[in-house]
Amino acid sequence: MAARVPYLNLEDLAEGDREIFENLARERGGVVGNIFRTLAHTPNLLRRFLALGGELRNGTELNPKLRELALLTVGRLTDAQYEFVHHWNLARGVGVPREKLEALADFEKSPLFNDEERAVMRYAVEATTNVRVADATWNALKNFFDTRRIMELVQNVAFYNMVVRVLVPCGVELEPGTTKS
Repeated sequence: MAARVPYLNLEDLAEGDREIFENLARERGGVVGNIFRTLAHTPNLLRRFLALGGELRNGTELNPKLRELALLTVGRLTDAQYEFVHHWNLARGVGVPREKLEALADFEKSPLFNDEERAVMRYAVEATTNVRVADATWNALKNFFDTRRIMELVQNVAFYNMVVRVLVPCGVELEPGTTKS
């Protein structure tokens, strides 16, 4: 699907909003991703989106490998390729082996995953597909995490379910040259 919303560039933004792209470019090696170029049509909301997303990625105690497995589950289930590819690369960057990523669809049976990873991914599956989460799934999380880390997982999965519901309907495309590492 082609993008349904035009991607904005720095010069398309009002003078007072340009610092959003300047900061993104500085933080991300000069590249402003298409998701941000899409969301820039609402700069006031983009600022808050970036703040919450940054806090979820950098300000929590949840193991980043587990976080990325949960977010990849959201992307896979919703067929959000933009999300899936970017988080595949983030997962590789935090040390998730390629073999594990290639087995995501079979996480329940694959010997590559441990019980903690399965609990996280099962939560992501249920929260994404059903919204309601079975007591057994919730209780499995309590075997591995304190309440803070459970809530960090809950909020990460919820936020990225919102993200894919922007990406897919808007047809946000991967940036040229972006592939799974």
